[in-house]
Amino acid sequence: MSILDTIVSDIGSAFSDPGKLVTDALDAVLPDHLKSIGDAAGGLVDLVVGHEPQAISLFKAGIKDLPQLTSKSSSPTTTSVATEVATAASEPPPPAASAGSSTPADVASLLALSPDDFMRAITSGAVPADVAGDPTAMLQIQSRVNEIAQMNQLVTSMLSASHQMQMSIAQNIRA
Repeated sequence: MSILDTIVSDIGSAFSDPGKLVTDALDAVLPDHLKSIGDAAGGLVDLVVGHEPQAISLFKAGIKDLPQLTSKSSSPTTTSVATEVATAASEPPPPAASAGSSTPADVASLLALSPDDFMRAITSGAVPADVAGDPTAMLQIQSRVNEIAQMNQLVTSMLSASHQMQMSIAQNIRA
């Protein structure tokens, strides 16, 4: 049966079960291993329209089609490449050779460190004695610590806002 035949045969039942029309259209377009997506979309349409029994039957069919979705895809190279990229991106960078282990000689070299190395030097007490005795240098160090703290707070706020947006989207889908 072609796409056109399927859609024409379902036009008569479009008003009684619009989710089936959506399911058939998506099943005709999507590959066979993605039939559960068509069933889920059709179930959502039936649920929104108010045809709960048809929605439940489409959701059940989608659950039956889930093993096809999780089985090997038709292009294993795409999956393996995506897995390799994701694995490489999640690995942390190698540690710096000796940047974090040496003690800075003055305020300029201390302030020139990366934020991680700077905080490591401050918390470990690797501050030169002449810097620790100079009030101006200590104010510069305090200013850098405040900048790093503000950046951490900004990133935390952005992550929190992103999480809240994702949660509100999930709640809107459920509603």
